[in-house]
Amino acid sequence: MTDAIDPAFVRERLTAWRARGAFYQPDESISWMSGGAGAFFAMPHGNGTVRLFMTGRDKTIRTRIGIVTLHWTDRPQVIDVTPEPIIELGELGNFDMDGVSYPWMVEHEGALFMYYVGWNRLGGEIPFRNQIGMAVSEDGGKSFKRITRAPLLPLTDAESIGSGSHCVEKVPGGWRMYYTSFLRWERTPEGPRHYYHIREAHSKDGIHWERPGKVVVDLIPPDEYALGAPDLDVHGGSRVIYFTARGHRYHLFASMEGNGGHWTRLPGHLEIPRGNFDSDMQCYPRSLRFQGKTYLLYSGNGYGRAGIGYAEWTGRLDHG
Repeated sequence: MTDAIDPAFVRERLTAWRARGAFYQPDESISWMSGGAGAFFAMPHGNGTVRLFMTGRDKTIRTRIGIVTLHWTDRPQVIDVTPEPIIELGELGNFDMDGVSYPWMVEHEGALFMYYVGWNRLGGEIPFRNQIGMAVSEDGGKSFKRITRAPLLPLTDAESIGSGSHCVEKVPGGWRMYYTSFLRWERTPEGPRHYYHIREAHSKDGIHWERPGKVVVDLIPPDEYALGAPDLDVHGGSRVIYFTARGHRYHLFASMEGNGGHWTRLPGHLEIPRGNFDSDMQCYPRSLRFQGKTYLLYSGNGYGRAGIGYAEWTGRLDHG
């Protein structure tokens, strides 16, 4: 329900977007993204540049994370792509042995924390398992060292399948995470299908997490079966989570936090006009506030294989 939210805010949040098209296509000559690009994190870097901490797929679909640096103008231009990933696959047998992906970055006490999704192939009827890992850089993002080789959110009776894409923020007295929690797998004529939604976790140090089971954004039946890539955008008096909902097509959606930490999902999806690169898929949103403007960056068709694009916010910045 949205009756507690200003209807003008709802309409503006869904429609006040100017599509700017694709600004990056994966460079298949670079080994770590030879199979395409995926989810990313956008971070201002100074001197008019923005860094995308980018998931790349190799020819075997294993994933690693590198950096794409852009000169951010009216039409962003690529000025550098790391020839090698900044974080590699995990050790053989570990939860991230087949891939690291979905980076989320937090600057903390002079270091750069990377929260990421690690995954491994299961080799049976269920193809993979996702879990969240963490690494830290003390050289500005040139290299990262894992804090732990084990997942941050271990499997429990309440969350027995896995966890995935996430966003993390520092809050008074600790840290907060919004993350995708896997609910179940179901057999379908097309093969096994996963179901997951978005929950909340808390930490005092950003490493050890408590999970109260609070659902922040839930699925809307009967079509939706996966919510992912939550992106927290905070400005003035508003807190909005953008996310991807998977049903018949990939769309971008938004949820707003109200009093008492209660989140209300806005009706309908973001109305960003589609082009060739995102005709079938708009997914993995990441907000970027840079040089006085606000953007929403996202992956296009093929989970980003067709390119990364963006939309510019044309509405008010403060709904407080």
